[in-house]
Amino acid sequence: MQKEIRQFSTINALMAGLFDGVFAVGEVKEYGNFGLGCSHALAGEVIIDQDFLEADGDKTVKVMGDEELLPFVQVTTFQPDKVVDVVDICKDNLYTHLSNYLPMDNVFVAVRINARFDELKIRRPYAQQKPYPSVVEVFEQQVVDTVEAVSGSLIGFWTPEFFKELSVAGFHLHFIDTTRKLGGHVIDFRAAKAELAFERKQSIEIALPQSEEYLRKNLNMDDLNQVIKQVEN
Repeated sequence: MQKEIRQFSTINALMAGLFDGVFAVGEVKEYGNFGLGCSHALAGEVIIDQDFLEADGDKTVKVMGDEELLPFVQVTTFQPDKVVDVVDICKDNLYTHLSNYLPMDNVFVAVRINARFDELKIRRPYAQQKPYPSVVEVFEQQVVDTVEAVSGSLIGFWTPEFFKELSVAGFHLHFIDTTRKLGGHVIDFRAAKAELAFERKQSIEIALPQSEEYLRKNLNMDDLNQVIKQVEN
């Protein structure tokens, strides 16, 4: 059983404006079929649920080809340690629900939530053109939808706080509905009842970009944590 997450690039590289895809889907899928990321030029949010699915600002979801490129992605296999039925679950109390079953402050956790969501708030960006704007400017123009009574899955990870400059600390979740017509980055959610599945991950391996742009980019951002919180929430 694989207890490792494979991450391609780092969150601070993405926040610093490295939006060009440099990792091929075909390469990434060798490491698993569960996870999340974003597509080239921030054209869409990527949900990895067997297939690599891209949800863009035009409300379309498509299956990505092996040759398509990703600037940032986290992927793993998913074989849950436990699957439980829960009630009255939302983003604010997800930590409480999970911590009933495992100590999680110092480890990574892969998370899947299947439910008919009473309310779900998601976002999707539009593809950007060079010269790229700042990541904050990109997400100020994103499409944000609040939908009700939608069935689907939340897929993502819990990352310990002390990894906050490499990955998104806390919960990072993407959504795909059961019809695979609606997806995006999860801002908030609420469900009266849900199936919560999780798997503790004991390690993370990071593949860094080899592009000249990455090698010469200044990734020291004094306001990194503030930018991540603004963009992710």
